[in-house]
Amino acid sequence: MTRISSVEQFRQGVDNILSQQARLNETQLQLSTGKRVNRPSDDPSASTQLLKLSTLRSKTEQFNRNIDSARHQLQLQESVLSSVSNVLQRVRELTVQANNATQSNESRAAIADEIYNRIDELLQYANTKDPSGEYIFSGFNARSEAFVKNGQGYTYQGDQGERMLQVSEDMQLVVRSSGTDVFGAAKTGDGRFTLVTDATNQGNALVQMTSVTDATLDDYVLTFAAGANPGDPLTYQIVDSGAGVVATGNYESGATVSFGGVALEIKGDPEAGDSYRVNESTKQDIFTTLKSLADELNAPDDSSADYARKANNLGIALASIDQALGTNQTLRTKAGNTLQVVDQRQDANLDSLLRIESQISEIEDLDFAEAVSELNLQTVALQAAQQAYIKIQGLSLFNFLR
Repeated sequence: MTRISSVEQFRQGVDNILSQQARLNETQLQLSTGKRVNRPSDDPSASTQLLKLSTLRSKTEQFNRNIDSARHQLQLQESVLSSVSNVLQRVRELTVQANNATQSNESRAAIADEIYNRIDELLQYANTKDPSGEYIFSGFNARSEAFVKNGQGYTYQGDQGERMLQVSEDMQLVVRSSGTDVFGAAKTGDGRFTLVTDATNQGNALVQMTSVTDATLDDYVLTFAAGANPGDPLTYQIVDSGAGVVATGNYESGATVSFGGVALEIKGDPEAGDSYRVNESTKQDIFTTLKSLADELNAPDDSSADYARKANNLGIALASIDQALGTNQTLRTKAGNTLQVVDQRQDANLDSLLRIESQISEIEDLDFAEAVSELNLQTVALQAAQQAYIKIQGLSLFNFLR
């Protein structure tokens, strides 16, 4: 026969009350938070799943913050590119206006002054800052100005870095282009060749150059020479960079000379000894291109040879501006496409967040009806334990002695 002491009875009674109170407190906590799982010990397996889902939710929210940042960066860049395009279009209009025989030295000088001002405007756009104070076209060297005027030229102080942002687990987007891509990627001339009129030419020949996409890239020189006998027409010869003759013939005004995918339409009266170079195009920053154009317009025309040289150079300047406009349009299109990707990625991330929240809710959310019912049962159980303890506490052997 097992005997239970009064102390053991009291201890069991207190333990029962404390146990019922702990269960009641846990249910009250669940009702106050609305969560079934408030600590790992509530459900270790569910807690592990919640931890993974919470980490995934945090990463997705960070991706969305990156997307917002990417959108602002791309919109700012697209706005600057649009302004740059407007400046280039204006300079193109001025160049067409200047390339007219009715213009005087004074009117061309006035046009040159406006182009100089437009160059300063472009320089401001090139050194655009974002709200954080970083120069958006300086690559990773974002605390330094992208371009600075250096004597008669312009220097790029940034690097070739492209700022990228992670917008999903497996996707990074370029949100900033380097200054050389925006302002220094366009090629001179038509993108394949550029025509250079020798400054010492004495004739007034006007040369219009065109080329095909699969032209043989090289440097060529066109030279005029006197005919073999007095009264004979001028002859021309074109040699490549290796001094190989690629074309020869008698000159005829208005005729087109073709070689290696290049066509030169020549009008006017060149003189023996005049020469023209058809050089392979190179990349040149737009500031230098426009400054050369303005300098050309500032130079006075004192002869028909000066006018012909200017007209030829303005024609090439127009082709170079068109190349810069094409590069600008390509970058704007790229920025627009990236903005579309940003919007699509954000929609996908928002859908992912909804799924994550739904999974979290299924795991941790409380069934209030069940919890309230459980609370009522636990309240009754606690009251019963308290009443039982009171009765046990009142029991004593002396109560049975008479």
